[in-house]
Amino acid sequence: MPAGRLDLRALFALVVVCSMAACGSEEPVSTEDKEIFLRAAEFARFGFHYDNVDALETFSKVRNFDGTYQLTYQFRTPEGETDRPLYIHVSVAVERRASDAMMAQKAEKLGLLIGFQSEGAEEREVPGTYPYGDDARLSLIVKGENPIGNIFTMRDGGKTYLLVVSGLYFDDPALFNKVIGPKAQRFAAYSP
Repeated sequence: MPAGRLDLRALFALVVVCSMAACGSEEPVSTEDKEIFLRAAEFARFGFHYDNVDALETFSKVRNFDGTYQLTYQFRTPEGETDRPLYIHVSVAVERRASDAMMAQKAEKLGLLIGFQSEGAEEREVPGTYPYGDDARLSLIVKGENPIGNIFTMRDGGKTYLLVVSGLYFDDPALFNKVIGPKAQRFAAYSP
């Protein structure tokens, strides 16, 4: 094929594959599903108290055409909250193979880093022991020299866990391990 010319068959195939990857059916989020997420109410011990916290949370569970799952949790303080705004995003992917999970984890992390860089923020790893799954890391999100949140990722076989928090940050691995430990145990045993 001549350079600079678009192969319409290849483009069509790419569109079909990408569309199929996005296809899935929404499923109800069970109590067991919710137990794997680090949720806003668990930050009350750090001074984050909200009236009717459940109304500020969103959950989703999608079963993809290939049998994989994507679960998400989000919490965002109300628009008028300026004193202590908090944002939490947790994404759990259940892939068919560990190699798929490893690739998904790397792609998700790369996307986050690009997004943070575009906002003038960077990631700095918090050294420590995170004995969770095959690959666990805690990083600070830093803007200027000010920590503004964390990214935590872990992988257990074919499952990945991504936590993004802003408005609160952990730079002490021992304290973070106390917070994430129970969720990591549930995540390790989790099956949709």
